[in-house]
Formats: sequence, C-alpha cells, structure tokens
Amino acid sequence: MPRRRALWQRIAEEARLRSGLLLSSSAASGERSVIKRFIDVGIAVKNLEAAVAIYSKVLGVAPRMLTQSDYAYPGLKGARFYLPNATISLVASDDPQSTISKFIKRRGEGVNHLTLEVISLERDVVDLTKQGIEFLTGKPVDFPEGKVIFTHPRSLHGVQIALVQPLPSIDLLQQA
Repeated sequence: MPRRRALWQRIAEEARLRSGLLLSSSAASGERSVIKRFIDVGIAVKNLEAAVAIYSKVLGVAPRMLTQSDYAYPGLKGARFYLPNATISLVASDDPQSTISKFIKRRGEGVNHLTLEVISLERDVVDLTKQGIEFLTGKPVDFPEGKVIFTHPRSLHGVQIALVQPLPSIDLLQQA
C-alpha cells in the first residue's frame, strides 16, 4: 500500500508541475518557487505629461515621477501611482529605438506588462525555462530596486510579465 500511495503522490505532483501550479522542478525536495504578490500594471504611453494628468484625475493621487535611472533599460521615463495594494506605472520614451517606443509603434498605447514579485528570481527563470517560457534577456537585469526579467509575450498568450526580486530593504508597494 505505501508504494501505491507514493506512486499516486508522484503522479499528482507531475500533474501539478505540468499545469503550472507548482513552478519548481525540485518538487521532490519540497522547494517551491513562489510568486509573492502582484505589484504593477505597466502602461505604455506616447505623451507622459498628458497621461499623468488623466490618470491623476481618475485615480485621485499624484504619481512619483521616474527618470531613466529608475529603469533597468535605457531611454525610459515614467510615472508610478501608488494604490493600496498595487501600483500603476505609465512608461514613455523620447528615444524611437527604446523598447517602449517600439511597443507603441507595433501595438499602440496600452498595457505593456504585468509585474509579479518573486522570492527567488534565478530559480524561477530556470524552472520556467524548463516549462517552455521564453525571456527577452538571457538573465535578470539589475535596476535600483532589485532585479527584473521580462517574459516574452509569445510564451504567455500575448502578455509580457515582469518578474521582480526586490532588494531586501525595498517594498515595491511603498513610495520611496
């Protein structure tokens, strides 16, 4: 009977792995990759000042303005609105070769990415790669608040997800 139970546990664990409910390939050791929480919706905009004016009225809060030094990738600027359990970031660029400018040219203004905070970014990248998820870069990129990597939208039905592991002293939902 114990062998049968072990077999069913292994089958159930493999099913969870395939369905994405358990991200870690090291499930036998009990380790699991964990998405800690939802952080942000990133919205690509052409005119940052106009977008800030509209979103400030709608959300009823003033944003923290972001400069190139706040981003992992060059040529970006933005504004982040801090809400009780999430943030909304407006991202723009004056550089026609930037990732945001190229996104807007291809798809128009709108949702560019969702951001999820993770516990172990390197392990998640390895595990998700094994599950067929593609990333825009080969490894996480440093930015002032931690490390980030973006999934390729073709891996997730047209949605780009930023996986972020903040520095230990940073709470991404608290305005700096």
